[in-house]
Amino acid sequence: MAGPQHPDRPPTREELAVALAVNAAAKPFNIVVLLVVFGAGLAVGAPVALALLAAVVIYTAAVARTMFDGDEADRVAAARRQDRRTALQRGRVALDPQTLAPAIAERLTAARATEARIKDAIERAELPFAEVSDEVDGLVALMEQSARRAQLLHEVLDETPPSAIERRLAELEGSGKAELIDALQQQLTVLRRVEAQLNRFYDELERLLVELETVRGTLVSVSASTDTANQQRLAADVRGLRDELVAVSSGMSEAYEQA
Repeated sequence: MAGPQHPDRPPTREELAVALAVNAAAKPFNIVVLLVVFGAGLAVGAPVALALLAAVVIYTAAVARTMFDGDEADRVAAARRQDRRTALQRGRVALDPQTLAPAIAERLTAARATEARIKDAIERAELPFAEVSDEVDGLVALMEQSARRAQLLHEVLDETPPSAIERRLAELEGSGKAELIDALQQQLTVLRRVEAQLNRFYDELERLLVELETVRGTLVSVSASTDTANQQRLAADVRGLRDELVAVSSGMSEAYEQA
């Protein structure tokens, strides 16, 4: 099997192709074919180079047959999805909403509940939408990572409220303490940036929760359909939501570093 992918995203077509190639090349049957053909060539007195060439040609054909076998491709894809799901779950167990500020914990708990409802809709309707389920897993995992960063911003603002800096600046007005005033103004600018990023996180998570509920409603509406295009479209929608959250999460990291 190919090396591990980042658990926050599904494998690309290129990564799946590599995984199929590695799986086919390492199949015991194909390796046995290579050795048997090479050994047979030597046994009948063929030159080593010719025996090796014949073995490689037959081995390559066997690998290609394995790669294009539909059942084998499904097995490899399923194994990749399971590895990704395991990695996501392993990274999410440690986060306890009780360790978060109420506003952050409320949104995260709602996201997890919506994730569970989406999986329940897929299971009860017996929909072949494993890709959608995996994308939702990835999105909620990213929400949890973002919640950790949001908690850091919340703690910065809780320890040093911008309003406290503003009061201190008001007290120093006309005091002539220019260096102190300048330092406080710079601190206030950074804290306002932290505050803006945290508010953006709140707004974005609220919007994503609405979008996830829309995905759930769509799943219910297409429950009578097994069209793979529906799965691919919904998976792409969730993938787009995750990409948008990545930008918000990155902004929070930058704001925290500045603070």
